[in-house]
Amino acid sequence: MMNSQVARRLVKKLALEKHSEGGYFKQTYRSDTMVNVEGFDGPRSIATAIYYMLAGDQFSAFHRIRSDEIWHHYAGGSITLYTIDDKDGGRLSKVKIGGKGGIPQVVIKAGTWFAAALDNRKSYCLLGCTVSPGFDYRDWELGKRDELIRMYPQHRKIIERYTK
Repeated sequence: MMNSQVARRLVKKLALEKHSEGGYFKQTYRSDTMVNVEGFDGPRSIATAIYYMLAGDQFSAFHRIRSDEIWHHYAGGSITLYTIDDKDGGRLSKVKIGGKGGIPQVVIKAGTWFAAALDNRKSYCLLGCTVSPGFDYRDWELGKRDELIRMYPQHRKIIERYTK
C-alpha cells in the first residue's frame, strides 16, 4: 500500500510501473554498446539503470541477478537491504541506505540473494539501480520461499518476511 502523497506524485511524474519483486520502477538507461560475457547466454548491454521506489508496506522480495548491481539513494526515507552470500557460507548481512545514519550507495555482488524494505513504513524511498553487465530478465531469479528456507534455515524468519 502506498500511503505517501509524495510517493504517488513520483509514480506519476517519473512514469513508474509496478515491479514483480515489489515496489515501482522505470528503466532510464540501457547502453547501446553490447558485450559478450563468459557464462551468459548471449550479449548484454554494458550497463543499465532504473529508478526504483518503495512506499508504505512494499518490499523488494529476495531475488538475485547474474551481474553486479549498485543501489543509489535519491530521496525519501531509508531502507534496509538484506543480503545472503553463498560465497560466505550463507552469511546474512544488512545495510541501511539513505536517511540519518545510512550510506548513499551500496554494491550488491553478482549472484547474491537480496531483499529490501523501508525502515519507516509511513515513508517512501526513491533509489536508482545501476547494473553491469546490463540487466536482462534472463539473468534475474525471484527467490522461492521453500527453496531459500531449505538452503538457509538459519534465516527462516527474514526469508518468510521478504518472499512472496
